[in-house]
Parts: sequence; structure tokens; C-alpha cells
Amino acid sequence: METAATSPRLPLQRYRLFESHDMDEARESVARVFCPHGLTMLRPRAELDACHHSARLHRDVSLNYVQYGPGVQIDPGYLQDFFLLQIPLRGGAEIRCGAQQVDATPSLASLPSPTEPLSMRWADDSPHLIVRLARPALLSRLESLLQAPMHQALVFDLGVPLDNPALAPLVHFIDYLRLTLDAGGNVLQAGNRLAEHAEEYLMSSLLMSAGHNHSRALASDAQRSLLPRVVRRAQEFMAAHAEQPVSLADICSEVGCSARALQLAFRQHADQGPMEFLRELRLDRVRGELLASAASGGNGSVREAAEKYGFLHLGHFAAQYRARFGERPSETLARGALRR
Repeated sequence: METAATSPRLPLQRYRLFESHDMDEARESVARVFCPHGLTMLRPRAELDACHHSARLHRDVSLNYVQYGPGVQIDPGYLQDFFLLQIPLRGGAEIRCGAQQVDATPSLASLPSPTEPLSMRWADDSPHLIVRLARPALLSRLESLLQAPMHQALVFDLGVPLDNPALAPLVHFIDYLRLTLDAGGNVLQAGNRLAEHAEEYLMSSLLMSAGHNHSRALASDAQRSLLPRVVRRAQEFMAAHAEQPVSLADICSEVGCSARALQLAFRQHADQGPMEFLRELRLDRVRGELLASAASGGNGSVREAAEKYGFLHLGHFAAQYRARFGERPSETLARGALRR
């Protein structure tokens, strides 16, 4: 009989670490990716149906699918060296971290911080998609966005409302990463520069959109009066590094301002955000390469051109391309060929 853990419908199935009905095995296996923790059944006579799938992006972020079947009590204590964005795919969980407590649901994720004591109670049939983020990397990313050293531990608001429009880009990107990993291939293979770029974007998006004790500093409008030359410098930097995994923090470091200030300057002077500009710049570069390849009789492909400029998911890329140019990438290749 096929179990839930072997179903092809489970997220990240190709990255399965274990499946088990044994409590000790489940606890020890999950601890290898996360940390030692207490694990007890809420209904002692229920049969555990545990599995864990884990896909590492580059160095500092992994996507995980964890299920236990019946309800469980999980007591990690302090996470210490990583943050967890925990998204119930169904069911729910009671999460306590420090002085905060939330009842997580598929529309309200939890984001416990490693400097606060954590305990969790997952309800029956509450599988989670969990994003594990290394603490040193996330703190480094925050300092880059702030363009200032941190003097206080980073503590997130425990509840993360996934239906908040401000969080939509982050939610969509996580879903996009999961779909890309599920599809296989080596686009997001550990060590790939696109995987590194994906990690940086994910961490920056989380810091910019989720609430935490440094959000006010990120949103400070002390630099609202930035001159247009800062926007031009940022645009020039992005144009010179369009093929590289440039993050918002990289751009901020180059022009010497905070992420919020740069976004405000772009909105005021370019009527778009810096990452929107970068995406459109890369789409323009892809179009140019497709036209040049077709006109010269080359055998370039849409996939090669798209991946060269950091577009990891061809379906999403094709939709963005068509929205910008009014035609599919394959049609651009065909039109370029007709010009010969």
C-alpha cells in the first residue's frame, strides 16, 4: 500500500531524507538538518507517519517539507544559529517563541527567532513547508541593507500574514523555488551562481517585507531627498552586472544608501523599484541576444539566453517576456530569422 510519504504529490519529493513510523528515528533524522529537540505525541496511541524532504539552495538556505501525521509537541529550545519560516500547508500549529504566541495556519506562517526559546504544538495532519535560513548570513544581509552594523539581535514578529500584499513577492518566490526544485534539473543546484542569487533575493525580500525589530530602521526616510544621480549610479551598476547574481544589498553597497532610501529614490525618479528596473533590463538583454542569434544564423536557445540573465523558471520568464514585448520569446527568434 502506498503511503503519504511516497506520494508524488508531496513537495520536494525528490529530496526525501527519511520516512518513518518510529518516534526516535523521526526525532534524530529531523535533528540532523535542524537541531536537537524534544518530540512527543499529543495522542500517545496514534501511529506516527513522519517524513522529511530537504533541498539546499546554495550555502545558507534550504527548503524543507516536514510531516508527522498525528499531532506532536516539538520543543527545540533555542534554535541558536538559524531562523525558520514555517508555513502550514494545511491544519495548523500553536507556536510560542519568547513572549510571542501565534496560532499558525496556511495563511499565517510563523517565524521564530534563534535568540528566543521556542516550543511548538502541531495539530493533526499539519504538514509544513519550512525555509531554514542561516543566522550569520541573514544578519550580514541585514547589515548590507542598512549600510550599518547591528547592535541588537534580530527578532522577527512571530506571525507572518501570508495574505498581506506586501508579502506577496516573497510568498510567490518561495513557491517558485519549490516548483523549480520539484521540476529537477541543475538550475538551482548547490554551488550554481543562480542558486546563490536566489538565496540573496530570498533573504533580502524576507527582511524587507516581514516585520522585525529593525524594520523601522530599514523603512527610515532620513534619506528621502536622495539626488537622481544615485538612481543613475544604481542603474549603471545593474547594467554592468546584468549577467551576475546582483542583489538589492549589492546595489545599496555600491551606491552607499539603505534599501528603503534607494527604493524611494527609484519610485520618485524612475517610477519603478530598482529590482523592477533590473528585471526589465535583463529582459531587454535576452531579447537582444535572441534577435542577434537569429539574425546571424546562430543556434542559440531561449533557455540558454534566459538562464544567462538569471531567469530560472521558463514559464514565469515567458510570461514576463510577453508582458513586456507583446510576443513569446520563440516568436522573437522567428522574427529575427526572417530579417536575414
